[in-house]
Amino acid sequence: MGDSISEGVIETFVKRPGDYVEADEIIARIETDKVTVDITSPSAGVIKSYFAAEGDTVAVGSNFFEIDTDGKPGAAAPKQTPAPPKE
Repeated sequence: MGDSISEGVIETFVKRPGDYVEADEIIARIETDKVTVDITSPSAGVIKSYFAAEGDTVAVGSNFFEIDTDGKPGAAAPKQTPAPPKE
């Protein structure tokens, strides 16, 4: 993203926790005031969790997901704990 963009809103998650992704596969889209950006996975593995929810604002360069690089395709999805409701 450009230097003038410091944050964006998570528009949608393309992949969910428990999904296997390849390196450079799109996992989410973030909308800024200027552009919508595809966020890709830096490596292959299973998405363990997201640290933010759709609609949340995240800073450019911040980590907002965790990936298990030892995860394999077809592995059982982890049990999900529902996120607390937004206030």
